[in-house]
Amino acid sequence: MIIKGIVVSPGYACGNAFLLNEENICVNKNKININDIDFEVSHFLKSHKETVKQFKKIQSNLLDEDKKLLFDGYIILLEDESFINDIIALIKNNFISAEFAVDKIINKRVKAINKVNNTYIKERINDFLDIGKRLIYNLKNINNFDFNFLDKENNIIIISKDLSPSQVIQFNLKKIIGFITEFGSINSHTSIIAKSLELPAIIKVKDVTKLIYNNDYIIIDGIKNNIYINPNKNIIKKFKSKNKIYLYQKKKLIKLSKLPAKTLDGYRIKLFANIGNDEEIKNILNNGAEGIGLYRTEFLFMNRNSFPTEEEQFYSYKKIIEFMHGKIVTIRTLDLGGDKFLPYMNFPKESTPFLGWRSIRIYVNNKNILHDQLRAILRASVYGKVRIMFPMIISMEEVFFLKNEFLKIKYEFKKKKINFDKNIKIGAMIETPAAVMISKYLAEELDFFSIGTNDLTQYTLAVDRNNAMVSHLYETLSPSVLRMIKYSIDAVHKKNKEIGICGEIASDSSVTMLLLGLGLDELSMSSNFIPKIKNNIRNFLWLDAKKLVFDILKFNTIDKIKTLLKKKTKFLTY
Repeated sequence: MIIKGIVVSPGYACGNAFLLNEENICVNKNKININDIDFEVSHFLKSHKETVKQFKKIQSNLLDEDKKLLFDGYIILLEDESFINDIIALIKNNFISAEFAVDKIINKRVKAINKVNNTYIKERINDFLDIGKRLIYNLKNINNFDFNFLDKENNIIIISKDLSPSQVIQFNLKKIIGFITEFGSINSHTSIIAKSLELPAIIKVKDVTKLIYNNDYIIIDGIKNNIYINPNKNIIKKFKSKNKIYLYQKKKLIKLSKLPAKTLDGYRIKLFANIGNDEEIKNILNNGAEGIGLYRTEFLFMNRNSFPTEEEQFYSYKKIIEFMHGKIVTIRTLDLGGDKFLPYMNFPKESTPFLGWRSIRIYVNNKNILHDQLRAILRASVYGKVRIMFPMIISMEEVFFLKNEFLKIKYEFKKKKINFDKNIKIGAMIETPAAVMISKYLAEELDFFSIGTNDLTQYTLAVDRNNAMVSHLYETLSPSVLRMIKYSIDAVHKKNKEIGICGEIASDSSVTMLLLGLGLDELSMSSNFIPKIKNNIRNFLWLDAKKLVFDILKFNTIDKIKTLLKKKTKFLTY
């Protein structure tokens, strides 16, 4: 039998299934006696203390500093005064048990998050559920699942309805080689950790806990999104061979990390990494990234109850800058709105938020947010090579406003004799047709540019990529989008400035040749894709890439573009 889901971490895994059926929590919903209130409050506080202790113990056992940060977030949520006080108030005012109070508050928070039109914040639901489950387990004296009894087993594939980040992070990777879940999300902490551990994983597999039994032999094909249940010997042999080749190729590609991304006829392009949080920096240099082309700073502002201070931001930027050892770190200023909102910040209700109050438009009425971030970046700039990039530019007026605010901070630093990189570069993302059409003027005022193809495609084609009814129309290889990209590159180059791409298309190996032929100076992507993209670049001629672009820009349909691309690039690694 073959079943499918959604791949969140690629690779192959062949092993025996372990069906994780955790004990169902039956919460006591009966009213308690008024004389038992003090006991329930005390019982809650004791269990709360034990839960914090458990998370700190898991954290202390981790060698990876970046993964320890996840549990900082858990502990912040647990120790939030409003969270604790709300639970105690429910016990006292509603005469209910501590476990029922915890269950109600967790569900209340989850419902509140579900109402927010924000994909990233919704991914934090799993974190709240993880915290709530541990708290209730401790209140009921149920042992938390710790995988210790699997120590004698090998090549295990975990099958579960869902997995929490705190469970995956404790996996013994010598024993557990992959997992499959019925639920989950691509952007959850669980998925992020699986990817960083390079643990093959497939989520959203309908009824997987009913289709797979303990000790069934399972193959995860995390390349083509197939799950084989009790396959025959020939299929097992085939996939074990595929896995060996896959691992060999991975090692071979990683060896390219020290080599330049240079075509056969010597055209050189820089390959940078996109990151959204500290967890993603671990493998950046090993994968051959020459710098960070996009650091999405909004994730510093998420999953908390108030704005990060200038000091907190400074330490986060400093850590990443120092980690990169003098390589470029491009820090994008806060890009909120659209589908990214903060629970502690009042956003207006908008019918079309992607066209509304977002990104730099927020700064005009909230200069303190911009100033704190610019101060933190400038202070951190002395520890390496930093660039500042502004999102969602549509006019020169915005550029003049931002440059003026930046000059104010620089003047303040000079006056106070605070050190910063005097030559720090500032740039902008080109992600609207407006920015494309004034790109030659932008290039007179700014130092560098990065094309955000995700938004540029959305705004050029007037297609909401999150709307299932029209998402099939969302196509970056549209003739109109490609002409927008080419126009921007040519305009910026006429002013002798550099321009790259940091959208998802940069990691698509089937279009690498096209992107180089357009004349880009850099590509920025998730670092896991860099070895494959670099390998492709080192196996074709730039002259051929330019000829390909010359031919493609004559076409007026997506089908013609895709047909020629496939024909001309079939020798590349996909």
